[in-house]
Amino acid sequence: MREALTDAFRLALQSAQSSARELNQDFVGTEHLMLGLLGIDGEAARTMKAAHGDPEQVKSALSAALPRGEEPPVVTGDLPLSPKAQRIVNGAIVKAQAMRETRVSTRFLLLSLLDEPDTAVREAMNKAGTDLETLQRKLAEKPTMAEA
Repeated sequence: MREALTDAFRLALQSAQSSARELNQDFVGTEHLMLGLLGIDGEAARTMKAAHGDPEQVKSALSAALPRGEEPPVVTGDLPLSPKAQRIVNGAIVKAQAMRETRVSTRFLLLSLLDEPDTAVREAMNKAGTDLETLQRKLAEKPTMAEA
């Protein structure tokens, strides 16, 4: 069975591409994936708000921690995912499969990002006052309203 990515998941990936390009990076890293999630209205952002996380504060803390390249990337088309970012996307697909979901939504991407210890993503979320344990628990629950 091949799981389908939700439209919101695809938008998050596009938003991650934009975030990486704005920072003059030649690849999409895990931090860009998180910025992509924060740049759209999907299950991940809604769940973060429900867990009393502030997406704008996380975005601000994460953006402040990211380096800016000196020149725009010369890559045309989509920037490649870093190995870690690719592992995160694959992890989201595996999580969806394990939960017997037919669609891979942004909540699985965020769950996969939170599985990585000692990352800029977790640090930014902690700085923003996000309760990561509550957020992970809420993300693991089946949502009442799934994203498209």
